[in-house]
Amino acid sequence: MIFVKEDLQFRDYCLKNNLLTEEQWQQFTDLVTNHGMTGGLARSLVNFDIFTPALLAKHLSDAFNLPVMKLYAETSSAPKELIPDSFIKEHNVIPMFILGNELTIAVIDPPYIKMIDELAKLTKMKIIPVVAEITDFEETLKIQRAGFDELKRIASTLDLEKFDIVRTGEENIKRLEELGEFPPLINLVDEIFLRAIKHGASDIHIEPFENEIKLRFRFDGVLQRIASFPKSISEGLVAVVKNKSGMDIFEKRKPQDGRIQLLYETRSFDMRVNSLPTVGGEKIVIRILNKSSINVSLEQLGFSPQNLALLRHLLKQPNGLFLVTGPTGSGKSTTLYAALNEIKSVERNIITVENPVEYLVDSINQVNVDPERDLTFANSLRAILRQDPNVVMVGEIRDSETGVIATEAALTGHLVVSTIHTNDAIGAVPRLINMGVPSYWLAPALIGVLAQRLVRRICDDCKDSYKPSDSILYQSGLSGLTDKVRFFRGTGCKKCNYKGYRGRIAIHEIFSVDETIQNLIYENATTSKIREAAEKNGFRDLRFDGLKKVVAGLTTLEEVQRVTRSVA
Repeated sequence: MIFVKEDLQFRDYCLKNNLLTEEQWQQFTDLVTNHGMTGGLARSLVNFDIFTPALLAKHLSDAFNLPVMKLYAETSSAPKELIPDSFIKEHNVIPMFILGNELTIAVIDPPYIKMIDELAKLTKMKIIPVVAEITDFEETLKIQRAGFDELKRIASTLDLEKFDIVRTGEENIKRLEELGEFPPLINLVDEIFLRAIKHGASDIHIEPFENEIKLRFRFDGVLQRIASFPKSISEGLVAVVKNKSGMDIFEKRKPQDGRIQLLYETRSFDMRVNSLPTVGGEKIVIRILNKSSINVSLEQLGFSPQNLALLRHLLKQPNGLFLVTGPTGSGKSTTLYAALNEIKSVERNIITVENPVEYLVDSINQVNVDPERDLTFANSLRAILRQDPNVVMVGEIRDSETGVIATEAALTGHLVVSTIHTNDAIGAVPRLINMGVPSYWLAPALIGVLAQRLVRRICDDCKDSYKPSDSILYQSGLSGLTDKVRFFRGTGCKKCNYKGYRGRIAIHEIFSVDETIQNLIYENATTSKIREAAEKNGFRDLRFDGLKKVVAGLTTLEEVQRVTRSVA
């Protein structure tokens, strides 16, 4: 293992002051040689139990005569987007504040001269390093990244509004086309992709109608119109997208699926593309998958403490069937990946079968379904069970064969996690039985079901209290709480594009199977009886979790009403 000058300087300080012995340093050197120094010197020293975070910060401070700084309280004034995210990740630094021409940065490793010189050239400022504890550093980094977006540095090349027939007028657009000033369609598509990604859209809809081709983006679960282009470019625009995604541009009578991979700065995006013939022409829908989503932890998904504790309990089971349910776009995949990240370890063999593999996860074996090669969910699952797995993740249980094999796997000593389409958590029981899974198999196999929906989060910058309408209070079952609870909403500001909402948060219900419910499943009891038993066992539905988030000021009654069933 090759250490740089500052690493050796720290080693010499530790040896001189009897903080380490030669033998301990040699053992550490052997460990990082065999396992790598992932995350830098400081993280390795802590991970291999050489120092605690607090002691390491103190020793680095003394060795290099630098102050130790508490970062968490200073995050609000920290300069954002001054240093590229790639530099922050590579060198373990956080920009904290600027005073004149001096930029103070927090470090957890020794203050490497090469890094400081490089940063000084990048920012054209004098760099002042301070030392931080690793735990404080990592919590602060999470907050910083929440407000950091490298994509804002990428300048748009086209003004989409200029070519919008609604804003500019059809006659002006025709004149632009005649003068040759309408942009090449490949450039128009590139700008559409960039615009969608920069503004955080989850989906792009390109829709042909009689007199226009409409462009809409989905933000926080709601579609918004972006522009309308002349119908004359419809076929060409669709052909460019299909060509980029590997589809057959000459096949216009059948639906097709494709995929596009994009890299902007250091962020990678996977775009799943689907074409559908309509009476107006081919409609294109593009789902944007941000690969950074794979790093989300369960704590970041908005679980209540009770639901999070129950979920973790279920994930720790050595075997059984655990399901996540919800409509398309409700965050099921993100939750499953967060769950896999939670339980993955060297001691566990985790294998997934997906259609398609959305995100690559370190230390997990992933299989892509390919029906053309007879690699279906069911066939893949059969093969996986011969690979000595501890945990199997099935992307979706959509047919009887997959349901039966997944249940059988759960009964033979494996933890099986998957998704299924039902309206609520308890509805997964009759759904699986109707699929052909015998109730006498399902009863001992099923350990729990998580149902979730995404609701829009109130914008923190324009959040204000208000009184909901009587009808929404009545429908929510809260008519008697008007004088006891403060309700909030966003009034609309520039930060949230005057929508009152910014971002989304999940609401959940978790159905846990105990012995009583096992017996009810075995007896093919009605859903209402199973629900009654679950509620006695502490089960609370989606609406209950949503209303708790309303009372906490995170979302609005209208949002919870939009995604859950009314009580009246």
